Amino acid sequence: MKKSISLLAAVAALFTVACGGYKTTDNGVKYRIITDNTEGRAVDGDTNAVLFMNYKLAIESTDSTLVETFSKNSPVYIPVAEPNFRKAFELLSVGDSAELLINADTFFMKSFGQSRPTWIKEADNIKFIVKVVDIMNQQEIMKKEQEDMSKLQQADSLAFNQMISTLPDAKKTASGLFYVVQKAGNGKTPKKGDKVKVLYKGTLLNGQVFDENLNEGISFPVGLGQVIPGWDEILQLMKEGDKFKAVIPWNLAYGNRGNGPIPPFSTLVFEMELVKVN
Repeated sequence: MKKSISLLAAVAALFTVACGGYKTTDNGVKYRIITDNTEGRAVDGDTNAVLFMNYKLAIESTDSTLVETFSKNSPVYIPVAEPNFRKAFELLSVGDSAELLINADTFFMKSFGQSRPTWIKEADNIKFIVKVVDIMNQQEIMKKEQEDMSKLQQADSLAFNQMISTLPDAKKTASGLFYVVQKAGNGKTPKKGDKVKVLYKGTLLNGQVFDENLNEGISFPVGLGQVIPGWDEILQLMKEGDKFKAVIPWNLAYGNRGNGPIPPFSTLVFEMELVKVN
């Protein structure tokens, strides 16, 4: 969709040319269009639209980066009606890239509701470089998120089944958790509320280690929800001295949100040893 000529004519009156090739919005944000894709879908007056874009925030005087998404190509959603940049965002189309400059005090106060960090100088500007990947409304965002979630679940399900196929001796619980007894102990089995000490190593299905504690271990009361549901379940099947390999489906782990290095809808694999039951 081409940019609306009438819209551009209307907003053009709000801008004046500034030095260095920048123009300035009526609320004081300097901007320049780096790439202008006139054939891309435009905001076209829809102030409820959301921009899906890569961006870089930097301090202008030093060009030191505060945060950026380009290197990992991990675009984020930013509403067109963002307090500081609305007037500039309304000019953008899919495929456009732009550079915006704004006073640091104004940026932090209006965008985040907080004062400028003291390590940023009072007179400094924030440089905001953006590249628009897509423009969507709320219904389109919800649809995309549902499609993305479905893809993640399908990928996890495939990898999960492949993993289980390599464990012919694995036992399955009623909840869908699988485990292999690697070493049998002869101690007592914990019940709900008992304090346990566990050594463990956790990996994703691709083998990536996301956490481990094989030396000191961790201690906590089992069955009280202080750990993921899969741990509460598997530990009450173990005896002191047992070593298990547990394959814990995402719904018994960190669910559809993930946690830190653990992506949403991730089955987890744990090598775990029950050291002590109190």
